[in-house]
Amino acid sequence: MAHWVLWFVDIRTILVCAIAFLVISWWTRKPKNLPPGPWTWPILGSLPNLGISLYRSGLQPHQFMAKLTKHYGKVYSFYLGNQLLVILNSAESVREAFQNQYLADRPTAKIPEKLKMTKGQGVVMASGDHWREQRRFTLSTFRSFGVGKRSFQDQISVEVKALCQEFSSFKGESFDPRKLLSNAVSNIICSVVFGKRFEYSDTTFHELLHLLDKTVEDAGAGAAAIFIPIVRYLNMRSTADNVRYERAQRLWKFYRAIVDDHREQFDRVDLKDYIDVYLDEIEQVEGSERAFNINEHNMIATVAQLFAAGSETTVTTLRWALLYMMAYPNIQDKVQQEIDNVVGRNRLPNLSDKEQLPYTEATLMEIQRIASIVPLGVPHYAAEDTTLLGYTIPQNTIIMSNIWAIHHDPATWTDPEIFRPERFITGDKLVKQPDEYLPFSTGRRVCLGENLAKMELFLFFSQLLHHFTFKKPKDAQNLCLDGKIRATNSPSDFRTEAIVRD
Repeated sequence: MAHWVLWFVDIRTILVCAIAFLVISWWTRKPKNLPPGPWTWPILGSLPNLGISLYRSGLQPHQFMAKLTKHYGKVYSFYLGNQLLVILNSAESVREAFQNQYLADRPTAKIPEKLKMTKGQGVVMASGDHWREQRRFTLSTFRSFGVGKRSFQDQISVEVKALCQEFSSFKGESFDPRKLLSNAVSNIICSVVFGKRFEYSDTTFHELLHLLDKTVEDAGAGAAAIFIPIVRYLNMRSTADNVRYERAQRLWKFYRAIVDDHREQFDRVDLKDYIDVYLDEIEQVEGSERAFNINEHNMIATVAQLFAAGSETTVTTLRWALLYMMAYPNIQDKVQQEIDNVVGRNRLPNLSDKEQLPYTEATLMEIQRIASIVPLGVPHYAAEDTTLLGYTIPQNTIIMSNIWAIHHDPATWTDPEIFRPERFITGDKLVKQPDEYLPFSTGRRVCLGENLAKMELFLFFSQLLHHFTFKKPKDAQNLCLDGKIRATNSPSDFRTEAIVRD
């Protein structure tokens, strides 16, 4: 008996010593002067305690992270596995971090190799010189096609007109505007990148938008793969993973066919769109060092990213806009009255009217604030050791900006849960933009489509409300203003009645 007792004591002693050794080793190797944060376990990091707390809270991740500021402050850190994350919940910290040249990289998503459509990183997920080259080229090409300039508004208005015709075809009956909005907005980026627009009846276009929509859902569900490397190796042979693989392949084939078609019809004297310009650039840099960055792999990756980013966020914002107009008919009335007073009923609003439509613009800004379409921003990555607000930020740290927390901070926004456009208007009835308003992020990697998105949102919103009044269907349930997380903070599906105005 004594023999077994001594054996158990020895085993227990060994286990206690082993655990103590792990804990001491973990804490002694942790970088000093990190931002504060929750308890960190060896190997697992803060995953157990944060995971349990998040589950019990019933909150969305961005809401839960905002709640943690009460305990750890506006800037805090924690480990998920062996990956260090720093969460920024204030405009001051986001602006300082995203101007820092060492915090401008992107983390590498740990996704299965077979789900990658191309070896290229494109412009959104690239880092360092590779990213700078892609961004510089893309911005230059967009400018050459007038993207973001006032002259581009005619192209946007063509799509708004087509959308209005589709809405009118329902003759006041209820419908889900999601697919039609997606058709209209996607056609704008298609015209720039592919050099063509698609008819709403085009089955290939419908399939493309469906694949894009599902890919966005997958991106939201699989976000943990960015942070925890082991996720890359989980469920590799699951049915869900096989479905994602099939979608990725179908999307790749579509982009591949578009590029092949452009190559067959390529005319250097007549460059019609982004792909033409990129193909020309590939030929120009062949054999030089720039060919490492300017190549077909990166072209396809960038085309895919521009198409997705140029569609999803704007469509989601417009869906929120229609939903809030139905939920707040008094605000919709004020927008329409302002438009009627300035523009009249004989023509549509355009960009030259924008300064005279402060309430309309403020309403759009309030929609972007309260919905916070990309609530946790796009993650940044520390290329080297650096500092932020006096804290040490080690190399390989992932930095996330909690835009939702910034847009819902009661210290900045009185009653942040209340939808109130007036908060963006001064006493002189001018539009004001607080430093804490960051719908397109900020710094070195500010959204490269910001100017285009602002044009699209203003023209779609003002022209739709000039033409229609949006009402909740009589047989519909109460409107839900709670978002659901995909790659964006999206509203639940809803139906609307678009009543043609006299």
